[in-house]
Amino acid sequence: MIRTTREHLANILPEHGEKDLAKRVLTITDAELERIGELGAYYAWSEEAFELGLGMGGTRALCLATIDVLEGNMRELRQTRTSGELEWGLTPELSAVELAQEHSLRLRATTTKGQPPSDADLNVPGVSI
Repeated sequence: MIRTTREHLANILPEHGEKDLAKRVLTITDAELERIGELGAYYAWSEEAFELGLGMGGTRALCLATIDVLEGNMRELRQTRTSGELEWGLTPELSAVELAQEHSLRLRATTTKGQPPSDADLNVPGVSI
């Protein structure tokens, strides 16, 4: 699990164009916050993510997890890349392959009644959970 705070989420969500969600996240329940951390870790560091070849960082993973938990859907981020990523020369949008990989991972997270594997089941090389 990624241990995060409501305030941290409120700070990172606007980097991906999620200003409305950033306001909403300040009032989420502890259970929702915990679920966002579980999904975020799954998206960023799970064996399944590595098998798909995803190089998703924690910020993106937490933002996507926030959408999935609070909105109950799997829509894309309003802004795919942060301004920092664009300055580093990344393309403004994900490739079709990257989008398909990301979508596949998010679908896998919902195959067990919306629960990714528990933290104990995550096999993350070099990370002790």
